Amino acid sequence: MKVFAGTGTLAGALLLATAMSPLHAADMTMERALKADSEPQNWILHHQNYEGHRYSRLKEINTENVKNLKIAYTVALGGYQSGGRYPHGNLEGTPLVDDGIMYVTDGWGSVYAINAKPDIRKTRILWKMDPGTDRAWAGDVACCGVNNRGVALWKDKVVSIGLDGRMFLINKATGEMIWELKVAEPAVGETLTLAPLVIRDTAIVGAAGGEFGIRGWYDGTNLNTGKQAWRTYTIPGPGEPGHETWKDGKNRYLHGGASAWVTPTYDAPLDLLYAGVGNAGPDYDPEFRPGDNKWAASVIAMQPNDGKIKWGFQYTPNDPYDYDEISEHPIVRAKINGQDRTLVTHGARNGFYYVLDAANGSFVAGKQYVDKLTWTTGLDPKTGLPLEYDAKKDVQSYVANMTPSRARPTTDVKCPTTTGGKNWEPSAYNPDFNLMYIPSAEGCNKLVSLVQADFVDQGGTVKPRDRFTGGSGQNAGRLGGSIKALDPITGEKKAGIALDYPNWSGLLATAGGLVFAGAPDGDFSAYDGKTLKEVFNFSTGCGINAPPVTYTAGGKQYVAVLIGSLQKAAVLQDAPELKVTATCSTLYVFTL
Repeated sequence: MKVFAGTGTLAGALLLATAMSPLHAADMTMERALKADSEPQNWILHHQNYEGHRYSRLKEINTENVKNLKIAYTVALGGYQSGGRYPHGNLEGTPLVDDGIMYVTDGWGSVYAINAKPDIRKTRILWKMDPGTDRAWAGDVACCGVNNRGVALWKDKVVSIGLDGRMFLINKATGEMIWELKVAEPAVGETLTLAPLVIRDTAIVGAAGGEFGIRGWYDGTNLNTGKQAWRTYTIPGPGEPGHETWKDGKNRYLHGGASAWVTPTYDAPLDLLYAGVGNAGPDYDPEFRPGDNKWAASVIAMQPNDGKIKWGFQYTPNDPYDYDEISEHPIVRAKINGQDRTLVTHGARNGFYYVLDAANGSFVAGKQYVDKLTWTTGLDPKTGLPLEYDAKKDVQSYVANMTPSRARPTTDVKCPTTTGGKNWEPSAYNPDFNLMYIPSAEGCNKLVSLVQADFVDQGGTVKPRDRFTGGSGQNAGRLGGSIKALDPITGEKKAGIALDYPNWSGLLATAGGLVFAGAPDGDFSAYDGKTLKEVFNFSTGCGINAPPVTYTAGGKQYVAVLIGSLQKAAVLQDAPELKVTATCSTLYVFTL
């Protein structure tokens, strides 16, 4: 651990920082976080509220006048520099806005405080904290791009992370780094990409890197002391419930993936956070890791004070398809059969929409939401497991000709494609319309399993930072995209729109009756929240992989989105027109 601010101890650094930045009305407290919905002028949590709704009560911009939306200003950011095997950084962050100041990150983890107020004579970038990441080294470690999904606010501080495994505490007023902690270990393939979730005084993050043979985890850090409060591995160890589902007998759970790279949601009354978990490793060789492989491809409910797992639900046991389920799990409160229920929902990468009981994880409902789904014939209405799941089998075949195996290394075309369904990009929930909006890819692919002799044991001992996938996916035609409006309790489709490309930006819903989204070709659009008809479009000319937010400043409503993405290979395979898309790293802000 390194300590900054000119003191010899972490406690001294914290005391000095407090003296430099005394508490004031705008400090981020647990009380404010719990009531985030009552501050529509701000966007103070990653998913807008702890429940993960990404919904704003602002309605100055609405279906009638959104056609008049125009650029208010743009801000050029850094972070587009190359690193390792990646040509540039990627913008996937959610901006936070508090009292007219916006806090954003670039792909390399630099944090910017931006003046979001309407007075254009004032300096836009108030400060920048550059963590000085070794780009060539960290880029080679990163599994799937140079990404940073944003920051968290705590008291009068900003909490951020770096791709190279560090967490930072930053003075909110000055941008001065107070301390940094090494949380993840890139030397064995662990990286940090998700925005921290702060509950009370604990910052919660998780390790990405499932394709490099890591053992995934979520971590809690006490921000008052700068020390680890707890670590919970997403793959249970000996003596822990679920460890028996790794049946290889060779301790392969230690390299089983199950990574974490999207910010969890949190239910305060139950005091549980709901954390998505990635695929098992190797991705496409389930025979290497017989058993259900808990808690890969799952959601786990954890206690934020100690990280203990209260329950888990596995969407695709022994997942052979790389169906990560790391994305957000929005919380919906509803009355079912006359009973008040708190529900955890999820638009899954495997193509189904799930509804679970928040208290115990029991299955409530599940329904296909992608246009085409062939890897299973459906879900068991009692358990929510795929109909072909056989608890007596150590290796699941599901629809056999679509499941990779050593005997059949190349599958028939299966749907949805490996990337989903819904990938990491966040959904949005409009409680006024009672609609859950799911962004996704539409398409299918083949899987090719690697069966060369040395893969059985990965060439002997697992080599940290070596690719640990066991195969690859090949598109079966051009991938498209969609946005679906679903009944949040039943998953029934109420509206939908087909997109030219997969949606990897995520969504924003507003009380103005709108849904905002970006696209890989650079289009930024607004849709009518009831019909999903497009009612606004602006071409930025640069791919969008980041979710939009909205806020007010000077009495006006603004919509902000980060522009600049690494075009995904799965799209470029069949969309040659995007191969010449320019690289940029820019904040776009719109208003009427």
